[in-house]
Formats: sequence, C-alpha cells, structure tokens
Amino acid sequence: MKLLKLVAEETEVPEENILGNDKDMETTDARYVLVILLSEVGMYPKQVAILLNRTSRGIRHLMSRNMTSPMIGIYLERVRKRAGSEDSKRVR
Repeated sequence: MKLLKLVAEETEVPEENILGNDKDMETTDARYVLVILLSEVGMYPKQVAILLNRTSRGIRHLMSRNMTSPMIGIYLERVRKRAGSEDSKRVR
C-alpha cells in the first residue's frame, strides 16, 4: 500500500508498527495520519478497518480524537505532497 509506505517513511515508524498493536505516541500518530489519508481518498471506516485489521469502531474512535501533536499536520501535508507528486510522475 503506497500510503502506508509514505507514512512510514515520513514518520520514521516502521510499517509493521503502524499495522501492529503498539500504542506509543509516535506509532499512534502515524496510524492516525494513515487513517485520515485513507478516509480522504474515499475509504469508509469499515474498509479502513479491514485493511488495517482493526474494528470499525476503533477506526471511528481514532478519527474522532482531537490529536494535538503539531507534527500530525506536518506529516499530513508532506505525505499529501509526496503522494500527489508520485501520481503526477506516473501520468507523464
């Protein structure tokens, strides 16, 4: 999954940790960024839950949290830019 790879690279959290059960702040932030980006591309919480091996309720809870880390906005912006630039490279 391209977004997972980009999030892992930007946050420096291994893909396995993002998909795993770790609950430390860095991993939770990375997982939140991934979930938000997946929802932005049109995936419903149930679809994200299946993809990440989580419950729909857990995904909805994560999406509703008020994440205060200033890095989250930075990660979201960076991954969006990278994902967009990689898409435009493919089109050329």
